Amino acid sequence: MKKLLLYSAIAFIIGSAMLFSCSSNQEEETEKGAIDEMTDKAAKEMTDSITVPLERARQARDTINEKYRDMEKNLREEEKE
Repeated sequence: MKKLLLYSAIAFIIGSAMLFSCSSNQEEETEKGAIDEMTDKAAKEMTDSITVPLERARQARDTINEKYRDMEKNLREEEKE
């Protein structure tokens, strides 16, 4: 009976020590930080791959609209003369 109680107490102590040693938050934070960093990098690359062509298209649209405005202005001036 004493051996059973002693072995149970030792098993409980070892089990508790293993449980507390495995539940370190420091490792989770570093892994989580690395995962978040990779996710942020991938998200930035994706948004750049989408927004850069959109910005170029907007600039082209603005340039064309400006040319049309200049053409209309010139036509109106010619009509007045």
